[in-house]
Amino acid sequence: MTSPFHHAAGGDLLFAETVRVADCTLRDGEQQAGVVFTAAEKLAIARELDALGVYEIEAGTPSVSPQDREALAAIVDAGLTAKISALALARRQDIDLVKDCGAWAVRLSLPIGYLQREAKLKLDDESYLQKAIEVTSYARELGLHVIFSPYDTTRCDMAFLLRVVGELTARGTIDRIRLVDTAGCATPQAIGHLVREVKKATPVPLEIHCHNDFGLAVANTIAGAAAGAEYLSVTMNGIGERSGNASLEEVAVALFVLYGVDLGLDTTMLTGLSRLVEELSGVPLQRHKAIVGRNSFAHESGTVVAGVLKQPFTAEPFVPDLVGQTREIVLGKKSGAASIDVKLSQLGYTVTDAQRDALLKRVKEEAVRTKSAVSEAALVAMVDEVLAS
Repeated sequence: MTSPFHHAAGGDLLFAETVRVADCTLRDGEQQAGVVFTAAEKLAIARELDALGVYEIEAGTPSVSPQDREALAAIVDAGLTAKISALALARRQDIDLVKDCGAWAVRLSLPIGYLQREAKLKLDDESYLQKAIEVTSYARELGLHVIFSPYDTTRCDMAFLLRVVGELTARGTIDRIRLVDTAGCATPQAIGHLVREVKKATPVPLEIHCHNDFGLAVANTIAGAAAGAEYLSVTMNGIGERSGNASLEEVAVALFVLYGVDLGLDTTMLTGLSRLVEELSGVPLQRHKAIVGRNSFAHESGTVVAGVLKQPFTAEPFVPDLVGQTREIVLGKKSGAASIDVKLSQLGYTVTDAQRDALLKRVKEEAVRTKSAVSEAALVAMVDEVLAS
């Protein structure tokens, strides 16, 4: 159950007829400092992403290492339904590596933002445009699906961006354009504006790729979709450089539950896939992480538990089964009598009201003493003591 104010709020929602996930856990997710996936681990994650229903998997950057090329080739050969793409810098030799690995698409990375061009490329407008035409044409000649990524898009000159987009569209050298909030510094309103302006300049599908430096990656990705972007670039658990990327699970469930946009995913797999990525990446998931966090459906407060037991939607916007989660009643300092009753029923104990009250007092004291929740084993010990007294 969600807010009825959605309809009252209105707004221009221009979702494409089909919105697809282009997952980049295996590329941008692995770019998180200290994260390394082996080829076997990448393949395992790719298989699960494929089973989830992801349309496309951005499986790595072949120029990084032989291991990346090995992993990409293995994923390509795995017979997955998902399309497989890989990232390349705007160099022919990098594009060749993507082709040699058998990928369906190349993602051509050529920064268009002011700072990136000045600090990295030293390319004026004409030189940039010629480079973009050259590499996209070359990739097209190789028979690759071409996704042009003029990154740092949210910090560029709009007129020049539209000129580049128009030129590449006219030449027919691109199949998709990825708009990138490289430093995570745009607002949802800015992302919506960017997508709408670029869509006026080209019929080529757009992809939105947002970083999370201000905690806005998910909101920005949804804003991009609502403005008409057909592809959403996300990572499981939101892993990625610095503060990470837009979280696949948050974007997918928010779009489905709040906006009625179905990305074609089996959302019941999300929690299991999240745990796999957590294990293989070595990046611990915060307990209160939205959708897949261990506390997402955990309740301790006595008043909250009393409501949940009568009507779960008093404290939950959707059922835990939707994302492969289960509801948990936690015993602790804030627990009430209803929580004790639930736990005792689960354990098969019958007690008097006085014994129940004594147990509740002990639970609260133990939680204060340990500054943590009370485990089931500790509760059993308390029950045995109370029943014996």
